[in-house]
Amino acid sequence: MSALKTARMLTRYNTWANQVFYDSVFALPPGEAEKPRATLFKNIVHTLNHNYVIDSIFRAHVEGREHGYTARNTTDHPPLAELWTVQQEFDAWFIRWSDCH
Repeated sequence: MSALKTARMLTRYNTWANQVFYDSVFALPPGEAEKPRATLFKNIVHTLNHNYVIDSIFRAHVEGREHGYTARNTTDHPPLAELWTVQQEFDAWFIRWSDCH
């Protein structure tokens, strides 16, 4: 498989995986996603925020620009629904990018 076909496959796989993750988190009882956990990122939403930050850093590198982050996560995280919206925007961008190259 060529590098281009691999990139196209992986962008779609990443989009599918994000859908599965977010569907699972949205299906949790109210408050569970924000409930404090004994993990590095303290709760499920903040962990998903970490994934988005890393995606944003990767996008900046692909575009050849500075990303502006100083860490692998932000101090706080947006609400789950807002985070899902920006994650979907990233996923769509990444698919478009892979389709154009």
